Amino acid sequence: MDLLRHLTFFVAVAEERHFGRAAARLGMTQPPLSQGLRRLEARLGTPLFDRGPGGVSPTAAGRDLLPRARALIEDAAALGRAAARHAEAARVLRLGVVADLGPAATARLAVRAAAATGLRVAPTVATTVALVDAVSDGTVDVAVVAHPTVLESARAGPVVALPTEVLLSAGHPAAAGPGPVVLRTLRGTAPATAPRAHAPAAHDLLLDTLDARGCPAGPADAASPAEALALVATGAAFLLTADPGLAGDGVVRRPVAGEPVPYRVRVVHRDGVPDGLVGALADALREGA
Repeated sequence: MDLLRHLTFFVAVAEERHFGRAAARLGMTQPPLSQGLRRLEARLGTPLFDRGPGGVSPTAAGRDLLPRARALIEDAAALGRAAARHAEAARVLRLGVVADLGPAATARLAVRAAAATGLRVAPTVATTVALVDAVSDGTVDVAVVAHPTVLESARAGPVVALPTEVLLSAGHPAAAGPGPVVLRTLRGTAPATAPRAHAPAAHDLLLDTLDARGCPAGPADAASPAEALALVATGAAFLLTADPGLAGDGVVRRPVAGEPVPYRVRVVHRDGVPDGLVGALADALREGA
């Protein structure tokens, strides 16, 4: 016997106080409803209704059991909803991308992830630390983060070095010519960087690299590429960016003279991601470089 189905019969009759109206509400005829209730009463070992010419009314047992029946039906519905959410989550790939890569790279990675897995992709743009935490606790499946970084329990994938260019205020002396910019000529101008808390190891590596190239300076914190661009446009900072689409009024883009200063990223993932996904994302990063 389908207990939940028969409990819905019980609740409908108790609320309607009439077999005909209860049957109409349930989209069935009256005879199978009556038969189902009798089977339920036999299963429970007690009558649930007093039946008379004026209709039906719950017995003492029926009144006592009615709230329990409603609770069981609602719990079963809640279980079904929760299971549906889990099933939907299994059909979705949760992709994280560090904000510095920019919208075009994020879109390219999402397209490649969808093609590699056949799943719907739900992208998240966040900081490296936040994404590593999300992969470690299972709320993100795979992410592209700044390298180096502490991976916690996330699994390490390939490291890809992306080329960078310098964004400068159009009024900066180093922007006067069209050629590459020597980094030491930016001495005295702050580099715009994400706050150290976003990616501590990568932040420190960048500052050490700039110092070694003759450009020591305290960084200008920018929580997003948009904030960094605003600092550059107003002459308050310069920016090394791997996003070829980042541009704005009063901002010029120049290559870096001498040895490149790449922006290194790593693909990190949880256990059990679909085969081929990590490699597909690394390939997409290399193709965009």
